[in-house]
Amino acid sequence: MLEWSQLREVARLSDGQVDIDFAIPLTEFPRLPPQPAGTGETMRGRAQFRREGGFAVAALDVDGTVQLVCQRCLRPMRQPVVGHAKIALVASEVEADRVPPEFEPVHAPVGRIRLRDLVEEEVLLGLPIVPLHADPRECRPATQVEIASVAETEADAAMSMQKPF
Repeated sequence: MLEWSQLREVARLSDGQVDIDFAIPLTEFPRLPPQPAGTGETMRGRAQFRREGGFAVAALDVDGTVQLVCQRCLRPMRQPVVGHAKIALVASEVEADRVPPEFEPVHAPVGRIRLRDLVEEEVLLGLPIVPLHADPRECRPATQVEIASVAETEADAAMSMQKPF
């Protein structure tokens, strides 16, 4: 079984100062939008487990690309995801209330967590609420762009040929 998919003890990871490099296929994240078959995209990064201020913490870095659907043109688009999080792994709500503000509290039921779940949460936080191509010109089919360009040229020509009388 792959290290990122196993349920691991938080205390053992943080007390042992374990570092885990990972490459998780996007198909392993159930809450992400379905990815096209055969893309083989992965989310890569590193998780560094430590103890800080009495809490088990994980410094998490993620980097990858997710395919989404642009809500302007409804065509596929690639969305880069780069994230960094400092996570305090807590066993209860009471403990979460004591977490310093520089950490994001994450509930680790019964003191155990899957790395995949931490990574998935960071990826979801890195996705836009409304996915759109960065450049709106990417959203129009080339034929519309060409038609608009021709129409502008014709309109300019017609205005220059108008005679006042």
